[in-house]
Amino acid sequence: MAKKKFMTFQIINSLQNPLIKHLTKLNRDRKYREISQTVIIEGEILIKELCQNMSCKTIVCTNQSLIPKEIQANNIFIVNEDILKKISGTLNPEGILAEVSLPIQDTLEKKTHLIALDGIQDPGNLGTILRTALALGWDGAFLLNGCCDPWNDKAVRSAKGATFKLPLRSGSWEELSMLIKKNKLIPLAADMCGDPIETYQNEKNILLILGNESKGLSAETLKHCKKVSIPIENQMESLNVSVAGGILMYNLKRSSYGK
Repeated sequence: MAKKKFMTFQIINSLQNPLIKHLTKLNRDRKYREISQTVIIEGEILIKELCQNMSCKTIVCTNQSLIPKEIQANNIFIVNEDILKKISGTLNPEGILAEVSLPIQDTLEKKTHLIALDGIQDPGNLGTILRTALALGWDGAFLLNGCCDPWNDKAVRSAKGATFKLPLRSGSWEELSMLIKKNKLIPLAADMCGDPIETYQNEKNILLILGNESKGLSAETLKHCKKVSIPIENQMESLNVSVAGGILMYNLKRSSYGK
């Protein structure tokens, strides 16, 4: 059995400590994350899964025993529960969090199955969509301007690590349009008035676009895309965007499963 390497640590007891202020701001402020190029991840399982393959700048925990034995960090700090709650922003934090580097954006070139998010505002929806895309074997995600930050703490928690594993790119419709042409993709937009899913099930190069939770697809998206729909019964008007996205992603790629 592998033994955990001895790691030195410091104890912090003050909410006014500069590091605590830095980590708290990092978890709340999108612009600060962009400047720092780091993000907070939380929980023993997620830290163990991700930090084996990436640099872990700082670990903060309530007990050193929570640090997975496979993980090394530049700095380790032991804090009390109140400080951890302050950083985490959740009522019941898992006892350990880490500051890690943001992944470099992917070009998404040569990818054949991509999703694009058009104004998705709820971080829980965004994280769930990314998690589903990774699980269903999609190649990456393009976040159009106007989406919430995928590195928002709620989005990161909802994605369960997918944000670090699924290739991501953010940009404008002009950039996405160039990518569509370069990758020879068929752009499909999820819409209740669209063609049935079956129409496109055998296509090999697809870009699936999911729109804003309340406003739907932007005019720019509608101008560029064909529409695809899910049959809905029992007088329901619509589905949650992450649920609809999961159904569409599965069905549009189902011909490749099992090969």
